[in-house]
Amino acid sequence: MRLLEYQAKELMSKFGLKVPKGKVVTDVNEADRFARTIGYPVVLKAQLPIGGRGKAGLIARVKEPEEMKEKFQQMKERVVAGYRVDKVLVEPFLAHDRELYISLFENRGDRCFTLIASSSGGIDVEEVKDKYLANFGLDGPSEQQYNKAAAYLKLTSKEKEKFLSTARKLYSLFDGSEAELVEVNPLAYVSDSNSNDFVLLDAKVIIDDNALFRRPELKPYLPSDISVEEAEKYGFNFVPLDGDVAVVGNGAGLVLATLDMVSSRGLTPACFLDLGGGATPDRVLAALELVSRTLPNMKALFINVFGGITNSVSVAEGFLEAKKRGFLSKPFFIRLSGAGEQEARKLLEENGIESYIDVEDALDALSRWGGKQ
Repeated sequence: MRLLEYQAKELMSKFGLKVPKGKVVTDVNEADRFARTIGYPVVLKAQLPIGGRGKAGLIARVKEPEEMKEKFQQMKERVVAGYRVDKVLVEPFLAHDRELYISLFENRGDRCFTLIASSSGGIDVEEVKDKYLANFGLDGPSEQQYNKAAAYLKLTSKEKEKFLSTARKLYSLFDGSEAELVEVNPLAYVSDSNSNDFVLLDAKVIIDDNALFRRPELKPYLPSDISVEEAEKYGFNFVPLDGDVAVVGNGAGLVLATLDMVSSRGLTPACFLDLGGGATPDRVLAALELVSRTLPNMKALFINVFGGITNSVSVAEGFLEAKKRGFLSKPFFIRLSGAGEQEARKLLEENGIESYIDVEDALDALSRWGGKQ
């Protein structure tokens, strides 16, 4: 379950993290009234469960009241990745000294959790290679890892103290909400007459749906989008994105890493779809049917599965059934490795379908296809 930005910030504020004073509105008059209350300039941010909103024109700075109507209406008229903008977050524009990136996520590929910090916050952070990464276990990042992250970011002593406090609170949220991903991009250091601290200018939180029965306080954040409801019914996580390559895998960490790998090849992901642990053929079939039906911009499908709890044979069987039913009319590229890989690859081969063991080989094939578009 991916929270909208305003929901993620609401949750983060409950853990003592600093977020801009914003308000979600649905019409321009309400937006203008709130903007006048907090003072122009303000930032308008469309509330959609997709990344790359800045590039898509879904984030706009409004310097004065005369600009509000035009920019608000332009945003409300947009339809991106099948989503129409119906909610807009209005926030004060905060001048700041520097932007950072920080995230914590469930790394199923390495069977651990991972902390990432970078001094290159903002758009296109996925392409930034200058990052500090630290794997950690159930007890959370160590003080040494927190301090190494701060040192890597070359923070001043004053910034370091605030950063460490922010990072610890983010982990408290990550652990306390049983999240699969907590990401802040950018994390801005605001220095003014009121305070000197890190403020979360944008935030992303993905919650493990399977943990909701233990976290009833998170159920109000459940999305009403029909495609997301379908995904929840079958036990996988689905987030449409504004791209043309659908990305399917097992485990949030692996799928997130795959999104980065696809992007690094100059292609844009059309969705985040995590099959979850122990995916059955029926679940795989439902996932591929949903992708085929709800992603009008999809031009190709990239599947990256590392068999463990999820057996590769189940993925192959679900894939073949989806193909039989006509859900796979676009080019597809499959990487299967781990439990059941030999049997799964043989099953696909018998049906005339090529698959890959090494993800780089699958990505190379995807890149060659991309170059022919």
